Amino acid sequence: MSYEPAQQKKKYHTKVASENGIYLTWLRLLDISPLFAEWMWLQIPLFDLLQLGLVIMFDIPPIEFIPYMLDFTYSLPSIEEVMQGIWMKFTPVDYALKYAWTTSVDSFIDANYAPPYNEQLKTVRIQKAYYDISPYDYSYYDPITVREFLRATFHKLRLMRTSDTSYLADMGNVAETLNIHTVAEATIFNRLTLISSAQTNAFILGLSLLGKGRLSDVKDGWATIPTIDYMGNVYDVKFKTMEHLQNGFILGITFLGYGYLMPKESIYVYPEGKKNPPFLDTITAKVHDVISRETLTTWAYSNYNKPEEMLNHHISEKTTQYDLLQSQRRQIENWVCTQIPPEESNAVRIRQYQNAVLQAICFKAKRHRWGFQGWESMTEEQFRDWWMRHWTGQGLNSQTLDKLYQGMKIWLSRLREDKLRLGESVKKARLRLALSA
Repeated sequence: MSYEPAQQKKKYHTKVASENGIYLTWLRLLDISPLFAEWMWLQIPLFDLLQLGLVIMFDIPPIEFIPYMLDFTYSLPSIEEVMQGIWMKFTPVDYALKYAWTTSVDSFIDANYAPPYNEQLKTVRIQKAYYDISPYDYSYYDPITVREFLRATFHKLRLMRTSDTSYLADMGNVAETLNIHTVAEATIFNRLTLISSAQTNAFILGLSLLGKGRLSDVKDGWATIPTIDYMGNVYDVKFKTMEHLQNGFILGITFLGYGYLMPKESIYVYPEGKKNPPFLDTITAKVHDVISRETLTTWAYSNYNKPEEMLNHHISEKTTQYDLLQSQRRQIENWVCTQIPPEESNAVRIRQYQNAVLQAICFKAKRHRWGFQGWESMTEEQFRDWWMRHWTGQGLNSQTLDKLYQGMKIWLSRLREDKLRLGESVKKARLRLALSA
C-alpha cells in the first residue's frame, strides 16, 4: 500500500485531535476500564514487589527504580492555558517528598523491616563501593549503564517480551554487550517468575487479584507453587511470607549471596493500626490512583491542541508536528529500500530492516516512555553491538545490518536530536505563550 501523507495526516487528526476523536477516545477508555483496572492490579504490584526485593540485592534505593516512581498528579489549567490548548496539567509525584524512606536503602529497611532484622539486613547487605572508603570485598562497583538496566530497562524488556524465551534472549543480548554477570540477569528473572507464579497460583494480599489467584496447596502453613528458573528448570517452591519470595534463599534457584535465610514468620514492620508494611500501602495507593486517572489519557493524547485546531487539521500544529515526524520516518524507510541487496529484496525482509533502522534512531531518543534509560546511557559502540546481536538473532543478515549502520552513522545523532526537538516543539511553544499571556 502506497503512502498518502495528506490522508494519513487527516486520519491522525480525526482520531486524536478532533472534537469527535477526543470524545470517542474518552468513550473507549470507559469501555475498557474494567480490563484496564485488572491489568493494573496484575502488573503494578508484581513489578513493584520485585523491585523492592532488588533494593537490598543490588543496593539501589526505591526512588531510583523507574517503574516504582511512575506516578503522576493532575490539575486543571488556567484560562490562558486553555486558550493555548492545554487541557490538563500532569506533574510527576515527588516520592522523595511524599515518602522519605524511598530515598536510601537504609531508610527503606528501617521503615519496612522490624527490629532486630532491620539492623541485621543493613549489616549483611552488599553495598555500592566508594573509592578510599569502602572495605575491599564487602562492596561492589557498577558502571552507570549497567545500573540503568538494573533499575529500569530489564523491567521494560519484560513488558516488551512477555514470552520467557524472547525475554531471556533479550536479557542475554544486553548482558553480553555490557559484560553483566549472569548472576544479575538470572536473579531478576528467577525472582520475577517466582513472584508472578505466586500471584496466580496462590492468594496473597497486596499481590493476587480476586478471581485470578487461587488457594494454593498448604501444608503446615507453607504454600507450594510451581516456578521456572533462568535455565528452564521447573521447581515446586514452598514459601510462607512475601519476604521469602522477594529476598529468601531458595535452594536451586537463588545464587549464593543473592538471598537470605529467612525466619518462618514475617519480618516486616506493621505500624500500629496498620495491616500492611508502609511500602505495601504505597503500592496499593498507587494502583488506585492510576486506575482513577484512566480517562485522563484522553487529554494526555490531545493536549496542546487549541479549540479552533480541533475543527480543521490544516491549522492544527499538533497534527503538523505528527506529519513532520512521519515524513522523517518515510524518508528513512525509502533510504533503507535502496540499501537492501537484491537477494533480500522482498517485502517482509525490507520491513524488518526498516524496523531495525527505526529502532536505532528511536531507542536512544525517547521523550516520555520509561525504561529506555539503559539504551540511552550506552555509548554508540555499545548500542551498535547490542543492536547487531538483537537483529541477527531475528534472522537478519549481519553484513546488511553493518552496511545500514555504517550508512546512517553520518546522520544518526542529528536525526535523534531532531526527533526530540520536533516532539517537544508544540508543547514548549504553548507553555511559553500561556505564561506570557
